[in-house]
Amino acid sequence: MSLSLSAQVITGHVYELDKKKKVPLEGAMIRELGFPNGSLTDSSGKFSINVNLIPAELEVSFVSFDKDTIHVEDSKTTYEVVLRPAAGSLGKTEINRRRKTYGVRSIDPKTTINLNEREFQKAACCNLSESFENAPAIDVSFTDAVTGTKQIKMLGLDGVYTSITREFMPSVRGLNSFYGLSFIPAAWVNGIQITKGAGSVVNGFESMTGQINIEMKKPFGEEDFMLDQFVSESGRSETDLMIRKDINLHLATSLFGRFSTRPLEMDRNNDGFMDMPTGNQFQVMNRWQFYTDKGYEGQLNASYNNDSRKAGQIGDSPNYGVNIENEQFDVWGKLGKANKKKPYQSFGSQYAFNTISSQTVYGNDSNQKVLKTKGRTAYANVMHQSIIGNTNHGYKAGVSLLSDWVEESYDTFQFDRIEHTLGSFVEYTWKPDTTWIVVVGARGDYSSIFGFFPTARIHAKKVLNKGNTTVRLSAGNGRRTANYFAQNQNILIASREMIVNTRNGETPGLLQERSNNAGISVHHKFKLTYMPSELQVDFFRTAFLDELLVNRETSGQTILQPLENSTIANSAQVQLDVQPMRRTEIRLAYRMFDVSSVYNGERMQKPLIAQHRGFVNLTQRNRKKWQLSTTVQLYGKQRLPGFEKVGSEMKTEYSPVFMLLNAQLSKKTKKSIEYYLGVENLFNRRQNNPINGAENPYGADFDAAMVWGPIFGRMIYGGFRYRITK
Repeated sequence: MSLSLSAQVITGHVYELDKKKKVPLEGAMIRELGFPNGSLTDSSGKFSINVNLIPAELEVSFVSFDKDTIHVEDSKTTYEVVLRPAAGSLGKTEINRRRKTYGVRSIDPKTTINLNEREFQKAACCNLSESFENAPAIDVSFTDAVTGTKQIKMLGLDGVYTSITREFMPSVRGLNSFYGLSFIPAAWVNGIQITKGAGSVVNGFESMTGQINIEMKKPFGEEDFMLDQFVSESGRSETDLMIRKDINLHLATSLFGRFSTRPLEMDRNNDGFMDMPTGNQFQVMNRWQFYTDKGYEGQLNASYNNDSRKAGQIGDSPNYGVNIENEQFDVWGKLGKANKKKPYQSFGSQYAFNTISSQTVYGNDSNQKVLKTKGRTAYANVMHQSIIGNTNHGYKAGVSLLSDWVEESYDTFQFDRIEHTLGSFVEYTWKPDTTWIVVVGARGDYSSIFGFFPTARIHAKKVLNKGNTTVRLSAGNGRRTANYFAQNQNILIASREMIVNTRNGETPGLLQERSNNAGISVHHKFKLTYMPSELQVDFFRTAFLDELLVNRETSGQTILQPLENSTIANSAQVQLDVQPMRRTEIRLAYRMFDVSSVYNGERMQKPLIAQHRGFVNLTQRNRKKWQLSTTVQLYGKQRLPGFEKVGSEMKTEYSPVFMLLNAQLSKKTKKSIEYYLGVENLFNRRQNNPINGAENPYGADFDAAMVWGPIFGRMIYGGFRYRITK
């Protein structure tokens, strides 16, 4: 047996046995005995580790399994390990698998939550704007009382400050930030990763409060056919279809289709306005995926979406209407090359092109106001990944280009821009042992409008208490170019005078928002008496250096004003996950938001944000594949826009505290069909008068954007999901 002092790359796979079938183990630890280096298996059970000494011994371990040892010699560089469950731990292993539908991503140094398809199927979701009801990290609310649009908030701030990517490429941003999430069918999505705080510099500079990455169903996926049908008592119907085909061993394609309609005009609160808009949406997507034996792999995808809605007053001769037309076309792809001789080394590239046009008409006849937006976005990102010496030191480096052509007009305002941003980045990962991971990233970008600007971010993870406790730290800065009207379309459904302020001679409608973000997260696994439990506590602070503030504190006016050092958002969350029985899961959460801005010279709490929120989700299953999911959400009081200063005190109004209860019962059959029946807002809680001045939509008091609660009330829905797997 020879002895080698040079480093050697060892690869392999780690499996477990399930009814004599090998199943990959993701997250298994491989470490070289006597040295600090280590590696984790990916979703296919694959690992790669750079050993320091030949012969070597590699210890393979995974929670609830007996450890195993690989004896490495010169002549062999690829190994396969099948771990056996530890005595008395089979129950634990099964529990761990089920809970992967929702949970903190253990191997990630960032505070990242995995949300898979089974998790957001618990809610009445047909698109992604409705898919976060059971994710306490995300808040979902109506933007106004007319268009029926839902938007998200993260860390107490609007979703425009969250980088929303599709397979780590820019997706919901810019001109489609208002409706963008509603254009992504939930049935087409395989999983979602929610990252709190600053994201990776590899994915750009726009992540300010977090990142939501959407993984779509891929052509080389497990499902050959999918049909989803949703109906509700409001007349809404959603149909989603997917057909997948292997062309050959190395090439596959999938075709997606969607049709959504809401034909009924409904006015439950008798204010003369439709509670939800009527209209149709049609969408189609085609995906291609390939790989070669030489390590090349890639994708090419295209999608088209057409959305038409009508809202406003009900009846044969409505006095005030809102007509919305959206059309969007996307092409995106990836091309990469893995080095088979050096598995730690790879090259990757991403490309995307998007066009979107939108027109919204507010009012009728001579009182019309029209919002028109039209834009194109081109994106490219090229990256190289490798190590420095050994697997304890890794890096990613690359260059990116982001170009936006934007046309935005409303009433007498016209804001157009062409912005090209060229940047380069490097991200270094240090893993001194199996308990530490530190990731430091930096990028420099040059904007054709704003010039050069730097971005720096750091993430660190420390594992304590024999792997049961994990502490994560993060800090970084981010920025984005504001779209004055496209991202604030809800405020246009009002009779308020629109005022756009500038400062220091800046071009009206042109502003780059900037913020800093820092946070800490602690994740602890333990047993509460006999029950497997997880406790997650985190705190994040976001401070804006420059922002576009929407000021509606003065009666009859909406002021869009650039401000320095205004909004400060503190977000704290405590979450407890408990499994009292084998097929029962309980998720409890409390969130506190302290979000303040400066309005008319006074620092106040931002309006329409519940400072305190409670959350309870109970999921129960049985052996016959019945499942009952119940969610209760408690909303604290929210400050309503508009205040009066009396002496040294502020006089303002608040919304009432209210609670929502949602429930869904589902049943899987042996014929690959799942039926479900559910109810949203069981107690029929709603905001009785969501539209101020609804009786006179052209009067001075008309405002449909003062929404703090549900509008439609109780909603019963049902449907089925049909899958054919290969």
